[in-house]
Amino acid sequence: MRFVSSSAVEPTLLPPADEATVRRRGEELRALAAHHGVSELRFASPGRLVGRVAEDKDALDTADFEIAARALLGAEVGLFSDRVLGKPHVSPDLIAAQPV
Repeated sequence: MRFVSSSAVEPTLLPPADEATVRRRGEELRALAAHHGVSELRFASPGRLVGRVAEDKDALDTADFEIAARALLGAEVGLFSDRVLGKPHVSPDLIAAQPV
């Protein structure tokens, strides 16, 4: 039985982007990020990047970057704005993220 909230076609799950993959494509990834208004791109942990999102950009721009980065890397990528770093209970990997 399928529920209305279920997809008729299950999406293909990609592995999270590992550090070696992100660094190998770092120049392209930074250029892609800049195109979407993201600077100071950093690797936090597999599948997790941190970046400074320009003030004139929003969640749709971030989503566009994530989609383009997945296509570039062939791996799952999530972008966290560095604005979250000042919030309580932030994951330590985001705080310790290293430049790409």
